[in-house]
Amino acid sequence: MDQPAIRHADSDADLQACFDVMRQLRPRLHTAEQMLAALAPQRAQGYRLLVCWQGSRPLALAGYRKLDNLIHGSFLYVDDLVTCSSERGLGHGARLLAALRGIGAERGCGQLVLDTALSNEGAQRFYRRVGMEACALHFRQQM
Repeated sequence: MDQPAIRHADSDADLQACFDVMRQLRPRLHTAEQMLAALAPQRAQGYRLLVCWQGSRPLALAGYRKLDNLIHGSFLYVDDLVTCSSERGLGHGARLLAALRGIGAERGCGQLVLDTALSNEGAQRFYRRVGMEACALHFRQQM
């Protein structure tokens, strides 16, 4: 079998094809249409979805955007990173992160930044394995 291709999902049809994989990370999404509506304001802020495809089937995806702040300077922020549960451990996530590092470098970003739940120890092990380091805690408060 050929190596899966990495390319962006820019059309609504491509984004809708990614729904089942995205839902594994974001279970509050119930339909592809709901996902598209939720992504609309993020897309207006530069959000793109980079996908590892086997033909027309998405295996893993990474939603990202370039941001700037006083903490990190210019950086590539990964909003979403998930591999289909049946495809985990095959290197798709590592390939997506490598591609994102290249995209970030092309855009003048000094860092690749993402958040993960404190309880998500599997993801934390993966991020460390691919060379990322835990450097902060993320706090929030409902309003």
